Amino acid sequence: MPTIYFSTNRNPNRREDPDDFGGEFSSKAIDDLRFGKADLVKDGDAFKVAGIHVASERLKADPAKSKLGSRGLFDDLMGQMQKEVHSLVFIHGYNVTFKEALIAGARIHEKYAQRYAMNVIVFSWPSDGSMMPLLAYKRDRTDAAASAPAFGRALMKLSDFLAEVRRGRECKARIHLMAHSMGNYVLRNGIQEVKRHLGHLPRLFDQIFLMAADEDDDAFELDHKLKPLPNLGAGVNVYFNRGDTALVISDRTKSNPTRLGSQGPREPLNVPGNVSLVDVSEVVSGVLEHSYFWEDPKTVSDVIEVMKGRPADVIEKRRYLASQNRYVLG
Repeated sequence: MPTIYFSTNRNPNRREDPDDFGGEFSSKAIDDLRFGKADLVKDGDAFKVAGIHVASERLKADPAKSKLGSRGLFDDLMGQMQKEVHSLVFIHGYNVTFKEALIAGARIHEKYAQRYAMNVIVFSWPSDGSMMPLLAYKRDRTDAAASAPAFGRALMKLSDFLAEVRRGRECKARIHLMAHSMGNYVLRNGIQEVKRHLGHLPRLFDQIFLMAADEDDDAFELDHKLKPLPNLGAGVNVYFNRGDTALVISDRTKSNPTRLGSQGPREPLNVPGNVSLVDVSEVVSGVLEHSYFWEDPKTVSDVIEVMKGRPADVIEKRRYLASQNRYVLG
C-alpha cells in the first residue's frame, strides 16, 4: 500500500479535516497551500485512494508537538532521506482530478520504486477533470498559469528544507522533479515566480524530467519561458514522442505552436549542456503515446538510469544522433 505525499492549491471539500479537494483554487489566497499524504490500495490493476491525511493548520495545546503544514511532511521526508530513500516531485497535466493525481503518483511509485527507492510528492493544481475539450483546455491553461504563486511558494519551501537537510550532514538521497503534459506550463510559470522573489533560481533538484511537455518548442530560447530552468537542476531531460496524438491535437485545434513534447526543442543544437533530449517515438505507440513515462517499460528503465546518475551517453538501448543532438530510445 503506497503512501503518496502531496501539496495542493485546490479548494478543500470542507474546512476541517478535508478528505478531498475540488477543481477550484483555495478560497484563502491564490498562493495558499495544503500539505498531506494519502494511502492508496491496489484493486486489481487499478489504485484506489484509501485515506487522505491533511496536515493541520492549527496549533495543538502544546506548540512544541505541533507540526503545521509543510513542516510535518518535510520532517517525514528528512528521516527517509537520511536512509537514502530518494524523492520525486510530480506535477500532473490537464484534465486530472485531485484523486486522479494521487493515483498517478501511485502508478509512478509502483513502476519506479521497485528498482529505485523513492517517495513521490504530487503537486496538484486545479485542473478541471473535465472532458469538454476546448473550454476545459483553455481554462486549465489559465489555471496552470495562475498556480505560479502557489508552486513558486512550494519551491521556496523546498529550498529552505534542503538547506536544513544539508546543513552539517551528509545526505546521499536525491530529489528529482517530473512534469507531465500541461504540468510543464505550471513549472514554467512557477520558476518565473521564484525568479521574481529571489532574483535567481536555486539548485534544488538532481534531475528534472519534462515528459510529453505541452509547452512551446522555443521554450529554451526565451527568458520568460524555460530558458532559466537548467539552473534549477543538475540535469534536464526532455522526453518527446513524434507520434503523440494529444500534442498534435494541441497544435492544430488550440492554435498552439509545435509542442516541445512532440518534436523536442526548435533549436536542439543550442540547448544548454546539461539538457538531454530523448526521442521515444520508436518504442511507444497507441494508448501509451502520451503516458509513456509510467506505462512504457523501456522509458521507465531509461528514466531510472538517469535518476541513478548514469551518464547520458552510456545508458543502454540509446543511440545518439549528432545532427539533432538527441538520443533515440529504441
